[in-house]
Amino acid sequence: MYAIKRELKLNNKEKSFFAGCAGFSRFVYNHGLSLLKSTWDIPEISGSDSKRLDAIKKVFTNITKKQTEYLWTNKYSSRIYQNAFRDLKKAFSRWREPKIKADLPRFKKKKDHCSFTVDSSNGKVLVKEGKKIKIPTLGTFRLKEAIPYNCVSQTFTISR
Repeated sequence: MYAIKRELKLNNKEKSFFAGCAGFSRFVYNHGLSLLKSTWDIPEISGSDSKRLDAIKKVFTNITKKQTEYLWTNKYSSRIYQNAFRDLKKAFSRWREPKIKADLPRFKKKKDHCSFTVDSSNGKVLVKEGKKIKIPTLGTFRLKEAIPYNCVSQTFTISR
C-alpha cells in the first residue's frame, strides 16, 4: 500500500471550505478529548477509553450537533467527524500501549498542521487518471499535476 500526494488547484471558495473542514475536524477532536478527560473523574462511568469515546461520539451525533450554537457543524460531511473520533481513539490506544512511549493526547491548535480525512462509506473508491479527482462526500476538484494511472483509494487526507 502506498500514497499518492497531489496538490489541489483550488479557488478561494474551495480554500475557505477546506479550511472550515479542517476547523471542524479540529473542533471535534478537541471536544471529544475534553469530554473524555472530564469523565475520568466520575467513578460511575467505567470502561475503557474506546468505549467512552464511542459513547461520546453518540452524544455528539445525537445531542451536540442539534444544539443551536453547533448548527454550523451540519454543513460539513459526517465522514470528517467520524475520522476525527477515529484519530482520537488511535491516539489514546497508542498512549495506553506500554511498548509505545507516546504522550497523552493534546488539544489541536489552529496554527498547527491543519488536515482532515474523509473516506467512502462504501469502501474503496476508483481514482481515475487525469487532472481531476473526486473526493467522496466533498465533490470533484482540479489537480495541479495529473494522476498518471487509475488507482483505488480508501481514504483521502487533505492537508494545508
